[in-house]
This record gives sequence, C-alpha cells and structure tokens, in this order.
Amino acid sequence: MPQHAKTIALTGATGFVGGHLLRRLLERGHTVRALARQPQRLREAAKTGRLEIVAGDLRDASALDSLLAGADALVHVAGLVKARQRREFFEVNAEATERLMLEAARRGVPRVVHVSSLAAREPALSSYARSKRAGEEAALTALGGQVVVVRPPAVYGPGDEATLGLIDQLSRRRGLVPGRRDMRFSLLHVRDLAEALMRLATSEVAGGEVLEIDDGRDGGYSWDDLAAVAAAALKRPVRLHCLPRPLVAAAGTAAEALAGVLGRAFMLNREKVNELYHHDWVARSPKVQERLDWTPALQFAQGFPDTLQYWCAQGRLPARRLAPVAKTERKE
Repeated sequence: MPQHAKTIALTGATGFVGGHLLRRLLERGHTVRALARQPQRLREAAKTGRLEIVAGDLRDASALDSLLAGADALVHVAGLVKARQRREFFEVNAEATERLMLEAARRGVPRVVHVSSLAAREPALSSYARSKRAGEEAALTALGGQVVVVRPPAVYGPGDEATLGLIDQLSRRRGLVPGRRDMRFSLLHVRDLAEALMRLATSEVAGGEVLEIDDGRDGGYSWDDLAAVAAAALKRPVRLHCLPRPLVAAAGTAAEALAGVLGRAFMLNREKVNELYHHDWVARSPKVQERLDWTPALQFAQGFPDTLQYWCAQGRLPARRLAPVAKTERKE
C-alpha cells in the first residue's frame, strides 16, 4: 500500500471510464467508495477488500451522505451521454451534479475532480453539451478552488461500445465516417484518462479551473491522419469516406422517432449531428498535462491496434481485419 493511500469516493464505477479508474485506484492501493445502482456489477472488484460499495444513485441523499463521509477526494465520472428526451440530460448532468457538489461542499471534501466533456466548450450545439456546461458551472460555483473540471475529448479503448463503430470502419479497406473532411479532433486512450484522473484526485494541483486533455498530439487528428495510422498498423491501404451531413441528419431524425416508439435512448439524434459535424474538437490549453508531472503514454498509433485486437478477440470484429503476422523461417 502506498505511503499516502487515500479514500476516494467515485461515481460511474460501473461505466467504461469509471471502471478503468476504479481498477487503477485499487492497483495503487487506495480505498475506493463507489456509488452504484447495480452493486452486483462490482462484486469482482470488491474481492480486493479495498472497495466499499454504496447502493443508490445521485438522487438518493442518504447514499450521497454515505459516499462522501470521510472521503479524501471525490471523482465524479457518472453522466448521461444518450437520452430519450432532452430534459433527461439536464436532470443527470446538471441537476444531479449540482446536488452532489453541494453535498461535497457541505461535507468539506478537500479534493473534487469533475469529469465533464469537450462538448461543454460548445454549448450551443446540443442539449448534451449545454447540460455538461451547466454541470461544470454548478461544480465551480459550489466548490471553487476545491474542484478541478476535466474535459476529455473522444475517449476510446478496449471495451468501449461507443467507439466500436469507429474501430470497425478504420479496420476496413474503405470505411464510412460521419463528419467533415476538414475537421480536426483530439483523442485519448481510456488508460491515460484513468491515470490522469487518479493523479488529479491524489495530488496537490490547484483547483478552480477547467482543464482540457488529449493524448499529446499537437493539433489533434484529421480523418486522413486516422486512415494513415490504421493503414500503417494493418499493413494495407485504408480509405475513409465522409458521409454527407443530410444523410446522417436523416438517420438522426429516424433514430429520435424510433426512440419515442421503443422507449429507449440512442446515441444518434438530430442534435448529435451538430456535434459530429463541428469542425474543431481539438483540446486547448490549459491542459491536464500542463498541471501535472505526467505525459500521456498512448497516441492513436499505439491505441488503435490494441483496441482492434480486443474486439477481434471478443468476436465482435472478424479476426481477418488484423494485420498479417510475419512468417519466420524455421531454424534447422
């Protein structure tokens, strides 16, 4: 156990980013107190003996009280990325976040890390983006210098269903992607995000500001950059074709109608199209890595083959998509 092991309160531990952060914190010897609506999903992690599970959600005052009591830090990862109705984004990403932050302030939690989204930089684009900006403002108002707000860009890695479609298209000879040819965007591997969040939660970095984060590639990526990375990894040509916006917008309209009929949320809707076709999603200063003695370990050239191999091993993508293995001569 590290000399300065802490008790970290965590939301979103059953999700993609939160799950990676939970494992990283436990590996480093910290005690984690995780809020979970489905505690059974954390049983395996609980075997470490350093995971305390608080059953409940962000609307449960008694659960929040148990989550925060005596915590050295809080990392708020939980959030809604798709919704049946736009108001649901604000209920979770803004109102529930404000409730949690006010309780953390009341409890005197000395360190809070609030995980937002790069989308919050452009609140006019969508209800999701506006709700994330509102959550940031609530955190800063409630906690001031006690909180660090982090805006990740598109996060990917093994196990992420949201970016499986991107990995699928990049592993084809000809892939189809929603977006503009001239757009640029930052990326971040989930392992780097988890490491950065852990360091922010356990460090003495000053709070009271919004920090963006990326994988260290200046100027981000273009679609042509991703195609070149994929081609180099797969040892064959890869070409990406950008889908026309009207076509994706029509799909978004259809998805909204289907969501109303089925009563379930889909990632794609008409407002999501605004985000997909925004020209600039490149992380800007101040960045997390400018405040920490830390450098991201994985750019897309390393993260893409790792993620593709995972999905092929899971049977979600065909193994023939992987790069051919070089034959070695048999030694006599």
